[in-house]
Amino acid sequence: MLLILGAFTLTACGSDPDTLEVDRADVRDGGTLQLAVDALPSTFNPWAAPVGDTADTVLEPTRGSAVRVADDGSWSVDERYAASVEIATTEPFAVAVSLNPDAVWSDGSPIDAADMQAFVGAQLAAGGQAVADLDRWSVVAGVVPGADQWSYTVQFTRPTSDWPDLVYPGLPAEVTGAETYNAFTDAAPPGNGPFVVSEIDRDGGVVRLERNPQWWGETPALDAIEYRALGAQDQADAYADGDLDAIELAPSGADAVDQGVVSTSPGHEWSNLTLNAARGPLTSPAVRQAVALALDRKALVEATSPDAELAGSYVTVPGQEGYADTLSDGLARDTDQARALIGSAGYTPAGDGWTGPDGAPLTLRLVVPEGNEAVATRAEAIAGDLSDVGIEVAIEPRPVDTFFSDVVVPLDFDLVTFLWSTDPLDTTATVARVQPVDGPMNFTGLADPTVAQAAAGLLQATEPAAFASAAAAFDAAVLATYVLIPLVVEPLVLAVGDDVVNLVARRFGVTDWTTVGFRA
Repeated sequence: MLLILGAFTLTACGSDPDTLEVDRADVRDGGTLQLAVDALPSTFNPWAAPVGDTADTVLEPTRGSAVRVADDGSWSVDERYAASVEIATTEPFAVAVSLNPDAVWSDGSPIDAADMQAFVGAQLAAGGQAVADLDRWSVVAGVVPGADQWSYTVQFTRPTSDWPDLVYPGLPAEVTGAETYNAFTDAAPPGNGPFVVSEIDRDGGVVRLERNPQWWGETPALDAIEYRALGAQDQADAYADGDLDAIELAPSGADAVDQGVVSTSPGHEWSNLTLNAARGPLTSPAVRQAVALALDRKALVEATSPDAELAGSYVTVPGQEGYADTLSDGLARDTDQARALIGSAGYTPAGDGWTGPDGAPLTLRLVVPEGNEAVATRAEAIAGDLSDVGIEVAIEPRPVDTFFSDVVVPLDFDLVTFLWSTDPLDTTATVARVQPVDGPMNFTGLADPTVAQAAAGLLQATEPAAFASAAAAFDAAVLATYVLIPLVVEPLVLAVGDDVVNLVARRFGVTDWTTVGFRA
């Protein structure tokens, strides 16, 4: 997933974050939690939502799965949804699942093997269904029912590292037909979490969730959760006025709130510099490597936040199970080598810059979204680093609303910087950033055969040791192309109202929405 975060700050300091997490007995029963998103979801079927949509955020309290991810990226079976999830055979690769018979959809129907069969069919079907997830689900060969309606075996065409996220139905069978599946614009499909969507007001920009009367687990503390669609500065103003109970801050905002509590967590989102290798000076591998070696990544970390960290892998982030920094040695700043590489590519010194064989100066366009302070600051730092080796950078602002559709997707840039997000159960997305060349998430203009080979190994690694080895090989292969330079792993920062409890910043761990509420 990719994001462009609006940056805003408030003033002064918050309270002690240790007071945020309390026992369920210390949470008041009832109340409505007021939260915000940049925009309402374009669809309330998260499986059909485009990349960057807010559907996952808004619908999180309404959904659950057979596996639950911990904050270090490891996972365990969530017994509210499944009794067991385990690899049944390795050749062919298959996973046996036994569901919790008490679990039901919010319409009261049981969650069973028939739902899994229909859901897999929907993910694989043509007609525009599940576009973002189609490649992931293509490795599922079928679902074989078990001894009862709550057991089944998922059969795969090959081993896949993403398997824990591909063994549970995301929707009931009755809404997986194409016409229904793609029609959840103003209504939500049945969910299976402690809350259910009760109202969608597109004109007012509000989505209301209320307690799910079919929920079989612990009764939620909250009566309701409301999400309001607000821009970044409007969110800051609403929080300051007490109209929102929590907001996400830019990394630099951790020490800059004057009410409530600041919750900070190591992040899963990392800034990057993407190089367009399809045209212009960056078709030269030597020039791309020179750009990479000109960057002062450590200075970028220091400028971002005291809690920021170097991005040392394309696959994992610091603190994640199996993380290893395999990239920093190869990305250590070396301005002398950068200049030598530019010269080897046929450029000649010209004052403070370079002139190419065609007589044109070595200038790169770094396109940025208008009004995004965090990206603008990062872009200025990148431009300053490249100027140190004689590469002129022209920073070009473009409208934020169409930034991805008009700039990033058609590769209308030499350089661009935004955030990628790491998901421990979505290696397919990691690979899609560099393969294939015409893939919907590859904005580099290049697809290298060595990277493709390393990607295949990564996608098929199902054991932790094998995955770590495959990740290191993938990192090395991608780095050698110098088309995607990881920069900074940004911390997650939330400002939370004084009376709100059990809502904290988390890297990967899922919020237990039954315990979120107001202090008793």
